[in-house]
Amino acid sequence: MKHPAQERRRKDGGFTLIELLVAIAILGILGTVAIKEIWGYIDEAKQTATKAKLDNIETQVQMYKRKHNEVPRDLETLLEPDPRNRNRPYLAREDILDAWGNPCVIIQDSDDLGGVFEVVSYGENGEEDDFSPDYGLDMDISSKRPLFAENE
Repeated sequence: MKHPAQERRRKDGGFTLIELLVAIAILGILGTVAIKEIWGYIDEAKQTATKAKLDNIETQVQMYKRKHNEVPRDLETLLEPDPRNRNRPYLAREDILDAWGNPCVIIQDSDDLGGVFEVVSYGENGEEDDFSPDYGLDMDISSKRPLFAENE
């Protein structure tokens, strides 16, 4: 014959403490994996958005260059109204900020100030890392270099 406490526990159909701890552990592991994946997508989206902004800035620099026959020394120049652009600025202040809120910069070849330039975001930390964008680091996003390496 069964003890009345055992009989009552089976009728209640509750979970034991061990079962609850195992379920919480499984949910925690699944949550960690999911957050890691989502965080990766968020970072990738920020990089893609920044690349699109850099392409837009480069287009506006090219327009400025056609009208003034020179590349602006910095992107702040594009924020000011320009008589050669119907007294409108080429860009708004938020247009020169990358997805992390850091300002993008224009890099020019010191030997050829009139023509060769590149628009760059230094990424999440917003600090120059002493590597050129040609080096191919993921930390720098450039208007000239593809964001993701093409599959071979």
